[in-house]
Amino acid sequence: MSVIPYSLEEAKRNKKALWIVFWIHFFMFFLVFVAGIMAESSALLADSLDFIGDAANYALTMFVMSRGVWLRASASIIKALTMLGFGIPMLFYAISRYTTQTVPNYEVMNLTGMVGILAHMICIYYLYRFRKGDSNLLSVWICTINDLIGNILIVIASYFVMKTNSIVPDVIAATIIVTIALYGACVILNRALSELKALRENKNYVRADT
Repeated sequence: MSVIPYSLEEAKRNKKALWIVFWIHFFMFFLVFVAGIMAESSALLADSLDFIGDAANYALTMFVMSRGVWLRASASIIKALTMLGFGIPMLFYAISRYTTQTVPNYEVMNLTGMVGILAHMICIYYLYRFRKGDSNLLSVWICTINDLIGNILIVIASYFVMKTNSIVPDVIAATIIVTIALYGACVILNRALSELKALRENKNYVRADT
């Protein structure tokens, strides 16, 4: 594994893409959160948490973009631990929603999920090259893909809520969304720890501590 400093041109290009997706996620957080309350959908509430978490992820990524390898990897660890810290309680909340048996509004779920899919397709266009970056850029890519999957699941869940008039599809979708986020956090954490280990061993790394 090799992590090298970003060039000024690359950092500028990456920051421009991150600013665009940051504002998309910041707006979508409010939209999806309100929709989740209106629809009484745990899947939408879980998705809104992903949106605001990703917005914070993008902001932190921009802050450490031109910093050294150690700081970028450390930021990735903070992101991963934050995802775990929010994700685990959300997982229990989603499961506990089953006991309420309150059927969510499938129309709001479907419409919000479709808007979320569109938003993430735009984000993927800007972030596609991030998939092969270091743990810092990888965290951005993983979070974006996770959210796209989550919104697809919400649309699917809305269909089954309509067909079954049951909360079960919503709970299942919320559980899967959070589980995917937790898995992504583990992937990011593993990559960041590997980068720090390689940095300590001073193998295949070029330090950039500016």
